[in-house]
Amino acid sequence: MEIVLLIVGALIGGAISWFITHRYSEKSTEDNKKVIDELSKDIKATNTLQYFETLLETGKWKSESINHNEVWVSQDNTTFQIHKGEEGTLFQEAWTEVYINQSTQKYSVYLKIDNSIIKELHFISLDGGRIFVPMPDQLFVKKKPQYLWNLNSLELKVCKIVGDYYIHKNIEGVAKNSGIMLTN
Repeated sequence: MEIVLLIVGALIGGAISWFITHRYSEKSTEDNKKVIDELSKDIKATNTLQYFETLLETGKWKSESINHNEVWVSQDNTTFQIHKGEEGTLFQEAWTEVYINQSTQKYSVYLKIDNSIIKELHFISLDGGRIFVPMPDQLFVKKKPQYLWNLNSLELKVCKIVGDYYIHKNIEGVAKNSGIMLTN
């Protein structure tokens, strides 16, 4: 009889132990899945152009030379980078002709996340390379071109990091000298 009670006790104890372990395992798996899902959402949310814009507005950026190319790296997340294209192409529009040095070139500027290009922008190197600004938008009023920069545009946010203004000190100075209208 004692052996039967011992076996029944062991079976009941084993069943209870198995039930507790099984329930704990299910609960911890659910908790881990929730944590993994939240982290995945956070990662996906930060790998967007919208988050890139946030870093442009609020983050710190550092210029570095990588493989002999100028690259600006986000100090908040080094997978976010701005790369200047290696070779420019000759460029000329009426707004570029006001500079003494007529050496003007158009460059691609690439926004990259984890070394993947997510956006290509066009910047203009003016006055022999002393000025580096985004290509303005162009409107035609009575068949005459007018140029403008939107101060809230992605291009101008990038320009705050990679731009050069020479003696004009800021984008407003370049706009005034070049005859480019500024809008919000």
